[in-house]
Amino acid sequence: MQLDARLAAIAAFVPHGTTLADIGGDHAYLAATLVMKGVAPRAVVGDLSAGACAAARRTAAALRLTRQIDVRQGDGLSVLVPGEAESIVIAGMGGALITEILAGAPAVLAGVQTLVLQPMNGAAKLRRWLYASGWNIADETLAYAGGHLYEIIRAERGTAEMPDDVFLHIGACLFEKRDPLLEAHIEAKAAKLARAAEGMHASIAARQSEEYCETVSLLTALRTLLVLCRAPQAESPRQ
Repeated sequence: MQLDARLAAIAAFVPHGTTLADIGGDHAYLAATLVMKGVAPRAVVGDLSAGACAAARRTAAALRLTRQIDVRQGDGLSVLVPGEAESIVIAGMGGALITEILAGAPAVLAGVQTLVLQPMNGAAKLRRWLYASGWNIADETLAYAGGHLYEIIRAERGTAEMPDDVFLHIGACLFEKRDPLLEAHIEAKAAKLARAAEGMHASIAARQSEEYCETVSLLTALRTLLVLCRAPQAESPRQ
């Protein structure tokens, strides 16, 4: 089974030997790959969609993995009981929704050691919640697949100081290690903010708003980081 670059990057962040839960697992390709490779001895695939669960069961049956992969229909982490999963993957959802799912199941999270998260948007909100909730972002990577650039976050139990706002938006780890796709990542964030700032600038009331000031400030910080990341051996001031 061939995973695309996004799923392959997610799979690479899952610890070896872990009991896995893939929430929103769709066709169960990720779980099936990790089980077949011996990374995860067992996996739970949860999805709210009956159709997705049916597809996941077909994948498990076709690969003769029905004993190792348990497919469950349900909302978020409600498909799990406390202590059942050591690692949780949540991919392909908005950062706000991922945050809501995690924050809504403290009993299930209590026994989890690793989170592998791939937000489609709202990554800053998700990172902020992780830092504030006893999780340390141990690593991050970027993956390009299907014409889109994806952020993948691996969080582990632990505490870390909250980074500056700009690093919540782009990922402190991504900047520190100079991810090969970092420039494209920052450029995309900056372009989106520039469009927002331009739209607000057309209105006198919007130009006087706190949101406009924050947008312009963040845009300036992103452009500064873009210059720094292009410089050889640039340092990354996380604070």
